[in-house]
Amino acid sequence: MKKYLLSTALMAAIATAAGAHTIDGIVKDQKTGEPLIGSVVEVKELPGVKTTTGLDGSFRLHELPDRGRYTLVVRYLAYKTREVPVEVSDTGTVTITLDEDVRRFGEAVVTGHRNSRTDISAISLEKNAGNVLNVMSQQSIQLSPDVNVAAVLQRVSGVTLEQSASGEASYAILRGMDKRYNYTLVNGVKIPSPDDKNRYIPLNIFPSDLMDRIVVSKSLTADMEGDAAGGVVDMVMKDAPSRFELQANGAVGMSDYFWNGSRHYLSTDRGHATAKAPYEAFGNQYAATAADFKHGPAQVKSQSVPAPNFVGGLSVGNRFFNDHLGVMLAGSVQNTYRGTERTYNAVKMASGEQAMYISSLKHRYYSMHDLTTGVHGKLDFAIGGQKLEWYNMYVRTNSDATRYNNSVSTEYLSSQSYTQDDELRSSTQTQSIFASHLRGTHHILPDLTFDWAGIFSRAKEEEPDRTYITLTNEVQTPANGLDGSLWDGQKTLLKTRPKEMERRFQHNKDTDWTGYANLSYNTHLGSAVDALWKAGAQYRRKKRSNRYYSYQFNPADIQQQLDGNGLDQFAAPNWVCRTPYTQASQLNYNSKEHVGGTYAMVTLKSHFGELYAGFRAEHTNQIYTMLQHFDNLGPVGEQSYWDYLPSASLKWTPNGKMNVRLSYYRSINRPGFYEIVPYQIMGEEYQEKGNPNLKRARIDNVDLRWEWFPSANEQVLVGVFYKYLKDPIEQVFVASDGKMGSGADAYYMPANLGNAKNYGFEIDVVKYIRHFGVKANYTYTHSAITTTKRQYKLNGNGEYESGVTQKRPLVNQAPHTANLSLLYKDTDHGWNAQLAASYTGTKLALVSPFKDADQWDKALFGLDFSAEKKFDNGLSVFFKANNLLDAKRERYIKTVNESNLEYEGQRTDRTVVGTYRYGRTFLLGVRYTLK
Repeated sequence: MKKYLLSTALMAAIATAAGAHTIDGIVKDQKTGEPLIGSVVEVKELPGVKTTTGLDGSFRLHELPDRGRYTLVVRYLAYKTREVPVEVSDTGTVTITLDEDVRRFGEAVVTGHRNSRTDISAISLEKNAGNVLNVMSQQSIQLSPDVNVAAVLQRVSGVTLEQSASGEASYAILRGMDKRYNYTLVNGVKIPSPDDKNRYIPLNIFPSDLMDRIVVSKSLTADMEGDAAGGVVDMVMKDAPSRFELQANGAVGMSDYFWNGSRHYLSTDRGHATAKAPYEAFGNQYAATAADFKHGPAQVKSQSVPAPNFVGGLSVGNRFFNDHLGVMLAGSVQNTYRGTERTYNAVKMASGEQAMYISSLKHRYYSMHDLTTGVHGKLDFAIGGQKLEWYNMYVRTNSDATRYNNSVSTEYLSSQSYTQDDELRSSTQTQSIFASHLRGTHHILPDLTFDWAGIFSRAKEEEPDRTYITLTNEVQTPANGLDGSLWDGQKTLLKTRPKEMERRFQHNKDTDWTGYANLSYNTHLGSAVDALWKAGAQYRRKKRSNRYYSYQFNPADIQQQLDGNGLDQFAAPNWVCRTPYTQASQLNYNSKEHVGGTYAMVTLKSHFGELYAGFRAEHTNQIYTMLQHFDNLGPVGEQSYWDYLPSASLKWTPNGKMNVRLSYYRSINRPGFYEIVPYQIMGEEYQEKGNPNLKRARIDNVDLRWEWFPSANEQVLVGVFYKYLKDPIEQVFVASDGKMGSGADAYYMPANLGNAKNYGFEIDVVKYIRHFGVKANYTYTHSAITTTKRQYKLNGNGEYESGVTQKRPLVNQAPHTANLSLLYKDTDHGWNAQLAASYTGTKLALVSPFKDADQWDKALFGLDFSAEKKFDNGLSVFFKANNLLDAKRERYIKTVNESNLEYEGQRTDRTVVGTYRYGRTFLLGVRYTLK
């Protein structure tokens, strides 16, 4: 009997399946043709049969009878619900279009709001823009594995990131052009940098959850400031929504770097650091002693695992008074702990050597605690063709860093007893940016518009009491037992003595006052061409102050033998200040910059496409005043010059889904204040010097791009670019006599290096099939510049040094960069996921004064993952994981000295001068949205 029932049930199931039918369809916006992702489609007569549209707007309904007429009910937020009759037996794809929901109540109009934060909106911006753009929407930013703007940008085609020695990625390299050739905007206006040396903005200071979108402009028009060749990064912050919206998120996580017991998290008592240099606290006549400096930076603590990381954010916005007033408030906090392990092999060129040799082995351990906070608020009021906006933003990051370093000269490694230097560096760095701007748009006549903006912004950096303490250890160990580890059990410390200490104090402030004014006029040239005439002016007044003080200490007793063990010994020495009246360094200066600009441009539009033509003139005046006088150095320096910057672009639109763009623009790159001040100090690794004769670089830029948009959320972009740089600025080694390629002692300084070319091509593809999607991009970049090098040669009389020339690429340019993201979206069950891979090819990292001795960063492949589960009540759970492959960065020299091969990790095809390991990071959190 059981067998009979089972057979009957099986046959019924087979019969049902055989008779079942499916309906395929797609849901679009009636006006724009945009696919409406996540629309609900159900069968009116069969309440249990329903589905949602996928990433391409498509849907599939299963389990329908093989014949009959049914009604499909389609719903989407802010659109009118539509009922569509279908015949099950019909073949092909059903196309359903929805209209936006517009309802009238007396004189008030309530309109369904199209979400400007979606990928569809981002692609629409790229398609309709007058210049070459790449846009990342809030939707992509939120789903990405990244939590700050710098990391998010690596997903954009042609963008690579520059990482510091501690592993933090702060700066974007666009199309192989170093970070100095780009500038950053917030809501369309330029902001100053808190960096003590440079104009460019550390992008890791901006939490990504404050963004509506990120726009990367790769070509300029005349109404944009002209000091960018790589591109412009515009961070568009969250704006007021069309109706009440509240978003909150919180997440906890950790790095696995510290899960290995041999890597401890180190910290010092930075709460008891010296807040202000004695020079500033007591005046320049005060003789500082060791008693004026607190001992907190020398008090080292070690723990196996730091506290968990935390990331949180909150935003709330609404519109009031019939949508005339919009309000948005948003805040974010990121409290993270991270670590980096770095091996560093110092290399030198000695007389008679044909290649660099390893002179010392160093092992460094970084432990960092970063607290980043951000808040922004915006009010906008619009009525009768007039609009006012007031925007305020404040971001701040505080970083406590501890670095332990041990160093051994290679000449001692052959003996069983040797001398090892152990160094502790303790620092607290605080960077902040505040910006406030008031903007107005006034429609004076139907075709005449005047807009203006006034901006105040201030950037600061403070780094009090950066402390360096060096101890000398007499070590006994087997010849093959040295691995540089602080916790290496094979080493025996015979004796530890103090060597030297330095306490540095640095702070700077950059203040900007900026005004913009623009006038736009629409006309018609015949019946087929619309013309937009635009003219405007801009003025910026920048003030910058920089302070830098350094105190050097010797041990009170050079024979003092330290008691204690390991890290405790850094707090044990007695010190004597050998520079009690430390003169304020050459890096103490005040500076001003005045930049004025004016432009005129015209935009012609027809059904064939658009033509843009414009001209911009900018005047720059830079003045610095050194607070101390030094031999052969003037106390005041000045640069003043005009630049004339033409631009033109053509956008041909053969059909509604395709563009062909051709553009040209000229741009400049100004020296930073730090670069033209005639200072000379000892940096982290090398002597550093300013260059008061440094000139600005001038760049001619050409872009050609073909764009195809098969649907509203898909694209294929293929482009080529060419840049010709006159007097590019790069950091190079220069001999002490000021000539590259001769002399003995070299220092690191910025210099103009003749002319250079940079060209390449990009491919950017976005494609969706039902629940799956692919985002992929690839960029090839090539550049060449010829510089003078130093080389040792032999002749009949012995050795001599000569100057030679050598061709190389621009610094920080990777010839190959690529990104591939695999996406999954299941609206039915609320799942989103992304597996993101990134590749950065080998790039030049550091220029050497010697031939064949430049340092390169090896190609790096990274893999990240993120996933999110949404629930119907507005709650979602998300997970982010970075550096899943535990990728390690390697820096090397292309030549090999035979003597280098005996050291661990060396290769026969290159000399490894450094490796960096950062570990993986994981984050698990919740997000809540209330509308």
